Amino acid sequence: MVNKRGAVRRRTVLKTIGAVGAIGSASGVASASGSGGRSPGLELVGHSTLGARDGANTHAAVNEDLDLAAVGSFVSVDPEVRIVDISDPTDPEMTAVIETGFGNDIRNTDIHPDEPLIFTANEGSGEGNWAIVDADDKHNPELIGNYTVDGADSGTHNVQAYTHGDDDYLITCGHGRGFVVFDINDPEEPEEVYHFHEEPHTVHAAHVQGDYAYLAHWGAGLWIIELGDLSDPEVVGSFDYREEEADVPLRACHHTVPHPTEDLCLVGEEVGGRDPGYKHIVEFDLETGETELLSSFQFPQHAPQPTGTQSFWWTGHFSDWGVGDQEDVVFSGDYKAGVQAFDLSDPEDPVRISQYMPTEGVGEVRREDPDRLDLLDNVPFAWGAESQLAGDSGRVYVADATTGFYVLELEGY
Repeated sequence: MVNKRGAVRRRTVLKTIGAVGAIGSASGVASASGSGGRSPGLELVGHSTLGARDGANTHAAVNEDLDLAAVGSFVSVDPEVRIVDISDPTDPEMTAVIETGFGNDIRNTDIHPDEPLIFTANEGSGEGNWAIVDADDKHNPELIGNYTVDGADSGTHNVQAYTHGDDDYLITCGHGRGFVVFDINDPEEPEEVYHFHEEPHTVHAAHVQGDYAYLAHWGAGLWIIELGDLSDPEVVGSFDYREEEADVPLRACHHTVPHPTEDLCLVGEEVGGRDPGYKHIVEFDLETGETELLSSFQFPQHAPQPTGTQSFWWTGHFSDWGVGDQEDVVFSGDYKAGVQAFDLSDPEDPVRISQYMPTEGVGEVRREDPDRLDLLDNVPFAWGAESQLAGDSGRVYVADATTGFYVLELEGY
């Protein structure tokens, strides 16, 4: 297969990253391979506990152009969004909290590319609930409305807003109807315009880049859809777990994020118990539809996971590529393993280069008898990491379930 650089790649033996070095501190380095002898490290820029709040923090969406972040939550009733001003990245400030109604929690948030509109994926109901919040005034956000997905059999798990031409759209996933797109040009009256579903598997998440949507189709792997004509979108390629063979299990396709400039896609798995999920690097050709698995890897803490309420410890969650001279770095929020950085400059030979354990302020936010979910006292519990999705600064933004919102930078790469 020929990539944009014109190099012909070969299929290689799949790799598992082992314990290549001890992590001695929050920003310690497991390996500097691929970094010219330097010692890259994730360093803390700024942090907010978001207050000692009931309910866990979930996904943090960030828009640097708007100086805005939105953090979801696990709560028992009236799920809330935590609004964060990031105009000073060394001192992110939670300016407001707003309830969005419907469901028991907000698993995922997103922010419009150009406008201060926050979108939430509300779970805990059977109606595919999601909501829109106007955060033009970060201190006084307003709920525009909450909405449903017709025919859904659960709440919405993931959302992503994007623009195509002069029009605005929102993707909703994880509600049982697959990949459902809404026209949101009038935020008060969204209109469903398209859906895609490869039975019997659910679409868990989607990422739009250019004219294409990269779908995380759970048991069916990576699917790529061209969005040029929403009346007749076309599947242009897939790495279908049901048809592919690999030296590692192919399970639970949780999220898919294309590389900023190369024809590569990060495929991240989330596996709740036993052997944790892998991260995979898939090369694709949008003209031929051909895909090829270049590498698969776990992080060093790939011990079997506990069972019961403490599952999902050692597995990946939301990940993102870096930007600029760090565009070949994957930043990953990996639950109990904290935040990790992997060098993918050779996509066939991933190398972990740093790990940060988000435990700042833990004494401030813990309570003796918290009315909260069990996972809250399992510190750290990193929900995800964003860099490319946030903007061009190269900063990395992370939400930890207990200890709040973090701004990091990778130094020395």
